Amino acid sequence: MTEQLKFRGRLAEKKMEEKKLRWRMEGLRSSIREFLDPFENVVNLNTDVAMEQMIELAGLRIDLKETIDTIEALKKALGV
Repeated sequence: MTEQLKFRGRLAEKKMEEKKLRWRMEGLRSSIREFLDPFENVVNLNTDVAMEQMIELAGLRIDLKETIDTIEALKKALGV
């Protein structure tokens, strides 16, 4: 297998990974917003779940940044 084919395959994998990460992050963002309802009494907010989801979201953001950086490096290597 040529190096270029290997890079193209890896690029396709990373693009799919990027989509999955974005979908998961968008879902978490929506969920966090629901848990932090601005019209709900603050005493009744489920902040523990919102905090857990924020921590997961922060981790996914790091993963997404790394994935995007890899995609850009692969595109550069392929001259795309």
